[in-house]
Amino acid sequence: MTLSVKSLSKRSMAVARHVYADLCQRQRQSHYNHKAEVVLRAVESQRGRTDSTAVRQADEYAREVLGSAMYAPWLRVYAAVSGGFREGWIPDNYYGLVVDTRKNGDAAKIAQIKSFTGRILDTDALPDLAYAIDGLYYSREYRPVSQQQLVDILFARDERAVFKADNSSQGRSVVFMMRKDFSADRPLRLPDGVFQAPIRQHDFLAAFSPTAIATVRITTARELDGRITVKAAYLRLGRTSDEIVRSRSHVRVAVDPVSGELAESGYLHDWRRTDTHPDTGLGFAGQAIPHFDKAAQLCRSLHQSCPHMSCLGWDLCIDRDDKPQLMEWNSRFNDIKFSEATTGPCFRGLGWENLWRQAALEPA
Repeated sequence: MTLSVKSLSKRSMAVARHVYADLCQRQRQSHYNHKAEVVLRAVESQRGRTDSTAVRQADEYAREVLGSAMYAPWLRVYAAVSGGFREGWIPDNYYGLVVDTRKNGDAAKIAQIKSFTGRILDTDALPDLAYAIDGLYYSREYRPVSQQQLVDILFARDERAVFKADNSSQGRSVVFMMRKDFSADRPLRLPDGVFQAPIRQHDFLAAFSPTAIATVRITTARELDGRITVKAAYLRLGRTSDEIVRSRSHVRVAVDPVSGELAESGYLHDWRRTDTHPDTGLGFAGQAIPHFDKAAQLCRSLHQSCPHMSCLGWDLCIDRDDKPQLMEWNSRFNDIKFSEATTGPCFRGLGWENLWRQAALEPA
């Protein structure tokens, strides 16, 4: 059989794409597992070596249930944090490389476009004031406005406004702006993004995190029958030296997804355990997030209105008026590992552990 030049070219391109995809996959695996090794060392430095039986069970589960030993490192982390092995855990790299790509897919990109969130979710819980899109300014209703009109909108009730660029996360590209930042002589050159009103957080949250707005991460998932349920939650607290909560310094505390009650212990950014906030000295045991039920219901209803994505992470704050304010939503890399390690397995019954088998049966 003689192949034409065109056919050979197509085959060569297909092979090249496959090789490139495989290389990217290996690099991401290496990145995920390097992080797992760092976390494991930090946890074991405080608590001692993980039980050898739990390590063996993690390794076997990775190979036999999830299809590869590459998923063992994060399972070992979970076992070290929880004090033993639990069947049903979803490793961080398995979620990112298998679950996220197959269950959230291309629709997940929408959540990264913060200037589009108001149009998609259509909720008063967003503190959006205006948007910057392709060099122009728009009101919350997506009507074009001049820079002077924008200034009037942003500072009608507060001396500061928050700007968040599209495709940013973990506090990156967050800028606090004031009226003086807008000058007719020097027009701003902002990337596409959203202007939001500063949130005045509930006194309960302000006591723990007085300088940075505390965020409640609620993770929802779509059940096999289409229902949306809350699978996990945790509280992110800032340090007194930070104006916003940052991943490089935050304090995280697991939250009961039904009652909103805090776990007895929290974790520093390097996964060392602590029973109190390192700056304020407040303890976590016996505390519960006020009006957590309102926040959970909001997340369920918003996810139900946008069911294209199987699993979403919602970052909210409870304000002084006892209302949940939605700061952003996350559909790609929405960080399930902390909840899995502290309160998981959180995603049993969804069939995620079998997704790798489906992928193996599909043509390259």
